[in-house]
Parts: sequence; structure tokens; C-alpha cells
Amino acid sequence: MKRCTKCVLGPHFPGIIFGEDGVCSICQEFSERQKTVASPRDFGGILSKIIDASKSKGPRYDAVVSCSGGKDSTFLLHLLQEKYHLRLLAVTFDNGFLSEACSANLRIVTARLNVDHIIIRYRQDRLNEIFLASGQSPLYPEHLTKFGSGVCISCIRMVMTAALRTAIEKQVPMVMLGNSPGQVMRSPDELIYQDNRIPYALRRQLFDKLADRTGPWVYDYLMLTAEEHRTRPFPYVVSPLPVLGYDETKIYRTIAGLGWSKPKDVDPNSTNCRLNAFGIVKHQNLHQFHPYEYEMGQLVRQGLISRDAALERLADHDGKGMAIAAQVERDLLGAAGGAQWGGR
Repeated sequence: MKRCTKCVLGPHFPGIIFGEDGVCSICQEFSERQKTVASPRDFGGILSKIIDASKSKGPRYDAVVSCSGGKDSTFLLHLLQEKYHLRLLAVTFDNGFLSEACSANLRIVTARLNVDHIIIRYRQDRLNEIFLASGQSPLYPEHLTKFGSGVCISCIRMVMTAALRTAIEKQVPMVMLGNSPGQVMRSPDELIYQDNRIPYALRRQLFDKLADRTGPWVYDYLMLTAEEHRTRPFPYVVSPLPVLGYDETKIYRTIAGLGWSKPKDVDPNSTNCRLNAFGIVKHQNLHQFHPYEYEMGQLVRQGLISRDAALERLADHDGKGMAIAAQVERDLLGAAGGAQWGGR
């Protein structure tokens, strides 16, 4: 399959055009944008001001850290404690498909760092309905599915909602995310923001198709209530890693020192979640491109990983990802009534 000679984007990525030199239009736009748009590293001053202004404002915690147990959020937990001396509350959304090694990592690391930790679990039958519906047909607009699978979009919105809801309930001024530089979709403005800047009705509209496939209860899982949306002051959502610098070698070395070990039952693009493999396969079936193409391409453009390393993550040479996805789908279908499932 033809891929950009500079990054890893393939011919089915929406809107892509290849030049005579084989370089894709996304790489060309990135080069032009670098001349006029601030890079994530330029946000260091803003990040420090937000942290200084928010520190010790909450009754008990300075920040909620959305901690999946993966490498990036684990490193972030350590970094925020070491660099900023923040009072942290780790919040994990358990989607029912976290690796057993991930669960062990969460216990070990939060104990090592002496960080309070909350695990949020919803009804598994309803979560399974959401994941099946999200993988069965396109539910989200193209500008989102360019950057991730429908399954992951649904799951990440539940992660975000769980973290924000906890922050609102406990009057915590910041929610910290372990996003990598490759996960910044369009603009550095996504690094520091308030999630309620999107009008409530517009946010709800995003999940209308999913609600049609499952039920109106889905809104409460994926978004705040209207009252929560009106919270003042509303917590900041911050992605510090692209601002502070991102070095995977350093990340792995640091978290290994905290007792973290890499799970063996996940696909090459995840360090915590088996559901991710299912999302990848379903996205490729629906859209004919890998949902991690954009993220891997961004990491290559920024010189954070090599093109060969990015291509390796997009490959499934031994079929491991497919095998994990097939098992997850069996688990989902079994819990939702097997082949009789069709949404409701």
C-alpha cells in the first residue's frame, strides 16, 4: 500500500493528496503551519500560570489525573508530583477490558507514589452496547474519525466525563490528561481548555446517533448533565506532556522504576487496554485506514519516533491484534446476547 514517504499516512486517509515526491498534503501543511503557529512547547508559560493559579484552590486536591494505567498517564502522575508537588487524585475509568497487568500497574504505582485513587465502573452490559454500536457503523463525523476509532471516541468521552464529574463533585480546579503530542488533533489550543466551551446542545447532538442505537441513557455516560455543564468555575482540562517534552525512552525507564511493567495481552498501540484492538479492526473495516495513522504520522513529523517504528506499530505481523480483537468481540457479543444483538 502506498504511504507518504515522510510520515506513514496511506491513500485512504480522508482528504489526503500525494505530491510528485510522495510526500502527503498533511506533511506539507504541517511544514507551512510551523512557520506561523505556536508549537506545544511554547505553551510552557501558560501551563505554569494555570498550575500556579489553581494550586491549593481545591479543598483537598489540586488536580484530577485521568490515569488509564498506560505508560503516558502513569508517567504524568509521577511528573506532576515530582515537578509541581501537586495534591493528586488518580481517576481510572474501567471499561471492563483493561489488561490484568494494567490493573496491577495501577495498584503498584499509586501505592508507590502515595496517590489517592478512584476506579469508576459502569454497568458492563451497557458499556458493551456502547462499544458494539460504536464499532458497527459510522456514528461520529469525519473530522473525529480521522483521529481515532468510533470505539475509542466513545470510550475516551466516558473517560473525560468521569474525570470531569469527579473534579466538579470534589471542587478540583484541573483535570490532567496523559495525551501524547501525536494526539493533539488540530491545534495547540487543545492542550489547555475548558470542556464546557462547546454548547451543551451541540455536545448532546454528537451522541444522538449512538443514543438511537442504544438508548437515551447513553447521554449520562458520555457527557455531563446540563447542571454540571454550567459549573462555575469550570475545571481546566490540561495535556502537559506535549508542553513539557515527550521522550518514550525516558517514560519507559521512569515508570519501570515505579514498578510498572508492560502488558503482553494488548496490541502494539496500547499499553493498557484490550478493547483498543477491537476498535482498530472495526475502524479499518469501516474506513479502510488504521485509526492510529494520524497519531503515528504526527509523532514522526515532530521527530519523536522514527518512521520505521511508526510503521511497525501500524502493522500486525503475527496477527496478535486480530486475535485480541476477535476475543473481545466474542466477549462483547456474549454479554449482549450473541448474534441477536442489534441495538435498541
